[in-house]
Amino acid sequence: MSEWGRYPRILAVCWRAAVSTELEYRANFVSNTVLSVFWVSWAAAGVSVYFQFSDSLAGWTYAELLVVIGLFFAVNGLRQAMLEPNLDRLGEYIRLGTLDFLLTKPVDSQLLVSLRHLSVNNLLDPLIGLALVTVGIVRSGHGLSAAATASFVVVFTAALALLYALMLALMAFTVVLKSADGVDQIGFGVVELSRFPVQLYRRPIQTMLTVAPVAFLTTFPALALLERLDPVMLLVSPAVAIASVSLATVLWRRAMRGYTGASA
Repeated sequence: MSEWGRYPRILAVCWRAAVSTELEYRANFVSNTVLSVFWVSWAAAGVSVYFQFSDSLAGWTYAELLVVIGLFFAVNGLRQAMLEPNLDRLGEYIRLGTLDFLLTKPVDSQLLVSLRHLSVNNLLDPLIGLALVTVGIVRSGHGLSAAATASFVVVFTAALALLYALMLALMAFTVVLKSADGVDQIGFGVVELSRFPVQLYRRPIQTMLTVAPVAFLTTFPALALLERLDPVMLLVSPAVAIASVSLATVLWRRAMRGYTGASA
């Protein structure tokens, strides 16, 4: 088996262990799922206020806005379930010397440190978010064509890669700073900006969020589903994602080269 071919099996073992550990507290899982459903419903109900006297807002109808909000909950759910638990633990790894131990493993340190843990409490959030996306699509009256679905898969995959790149870059900074205090708030803040379409922000901020690239997380995938995405973005999104992951990987490797161990 090739070097990269064994990594899915390694991750599967880590995730099974994480799920087994966290499911010892099933009441937490159930209560968090109920709370997630509440917050999604609250967000959908809250944004309806803006449409009491208008059929659209910056070119978005209420049903179309539900698609964006649903994608936000899906993306944020993946951040909370797969990426944030690993970022939160990294500061502890550095302080206790666990990172030194992980670096001795015959596995790529980036993979092991960034994807080792799961938060079961948020594992259903992406599905809840996608359920709201489905509601938005149905209410909007848009048919879901094969072309729209394929475009969405391409752009949303790029969005998830961008999210991973962001969290990996934050992990690299955590290693350099030797502390994760407050770093996770940067990731939360960036994702929070994608809660609404970038068109709802003022023009200079729209440009900034497109370049950042916050718009790639939810706005562009939503436009793909609604068949309103500029075809150029089908090429730009994967290119931006690949460049971002590559840059984040470089930052991680440089941070590892400068890491001198817990005793330093």
